[in-house]
Amino acid sequence: MNRANVLRLAPLVALLLAGCAAVPQAPGPLTPGQPAPPGQATMPAQPPSLGLFSRIRVPDEQQPVLRLAARGVQVFRCEQRDGSFGWRFRLPEAELIDVSGAVVGRHGADFSFEHVDGSRLLGRVLGSDSAPRDEDLRWLLLATRSFGRGAFDGIAHVQRVNTSGGMPPARCEAAQANQLLRVSFSAEFVFYRPR
Repeated sequence: MNRANVLRLAPLVALLLAGCAAVPQAPGPLTPGQPAPPGQATMPAQPPSLGLFSRIRVPDEQQPVLRLAARGVQVFRCEQRDGSFGWRFRLPEAELIDVSGAVVGRHGADFSFEHVDGSRLLGRVLGSDSAPRDEDLRWLLLATRSFGRGAFDGIAHVQRVNTSGGMPPARCEAAQANQLLRVSFSAEFVFYRPR
């Protein structure tokens, strides 16, 4: 091929190569801590694996729509009951984190959840399962009421699973009465809406 033909074909070859480079790739699975592409800040929510006799199963008409990690503390107070002192649960204080690592909400008193978009949930415990290790918080099933428009709009159930830490010592002393104890924990929350 002579030099004139090569020069005429060069722009066509460049155009073909640019077109091949611009072919979009299918997104791969997201993993926690990996930045999410724009518009894909949450990985598809999957229900957790539970034992056959789990007390935290979600009703069949519910589907998982969101999964967030939680990182924070469980707050306990030293109180006397039935003649002995022990650490009694008061409230959680935790950040809710999406798959990209961004803080998107808070988890607090009365099993509440507040998203940065203004939507909120209030929950009540329906059931619990023991965690695989004694030093980890129990796994929970919550029934929730939602308020406001946003990510939590219409959420009816929440599961707390894959907990790590969060349990206080079994006892406290009379000298510690009314003192607060903050115990670090992490967990995952799976949010469900009706199908």
